[in-house]
Amino acid sequence: MILRSSLFALAFLVGSIGSVLAHALPGSVLLLRQQGATLQLTVQFPVEDLIIAAPELAALEKMAADQPLPQEFAAALTRYLGRHLSVTEDGVPLTLKMTDARLQAAYHDHLGHFALLVSQWQMTGVRRDATPLVLTYDAVMHEVRNHRATVQWIEQNGDLRPISEFGYFDAADGIPLDPRPVGQQ
Repeated sequence: MILRSSLFALAFLVGSIGSVLAHALPGSVLLLRQQGATLQLTVQFPVEDLIIAAPELAALEKMAADQPLPQEFAAALTRYLGRHLSVTEDGVPLTLKMTDARLQAAYHDHLGHFALLVSQWQMTGVRRDATPLVLTYDAVMHEVRNHRATVQWIEQNGDLRPISEFGYFDAADGIPLDPRPVGQQ
């Protein structure tokens, strides 16, 4: 009986090692760029994590990459992100308009092939000297607690300026964004 219990415990331990050694999918990446009075935002995250957070979008797993999302899925994504993404200026929410959303095939040496959902957004009427804008974002991470987000600003010359990296518990207060070019902050 002791031998059988020991063998069962050993089998359980060996069987669970794979889940301990598994790599998490990449987190969200948010890229911001100012083009005149328009603030452009790119949001990307793994489809598998999105489906955990928003099961109503599960059919995305069966869609081909590099094609715009069909209207019904674009509308569902807009509703979902409308609950988990906002940018405010002086405490007033800016209007976010999704201009494109598509799946993108991705590969990572430790993860293999997976799909990213990449969406493009525009916000108009942003004052160039307005500071700070505040980003509130908890998409995916409200359900997948080890999901993280990286926010970067794309400078006019194409360089990326890191803004923040955060998880669910850091997201509640919002992330200050500085739209001014480097050197004018």
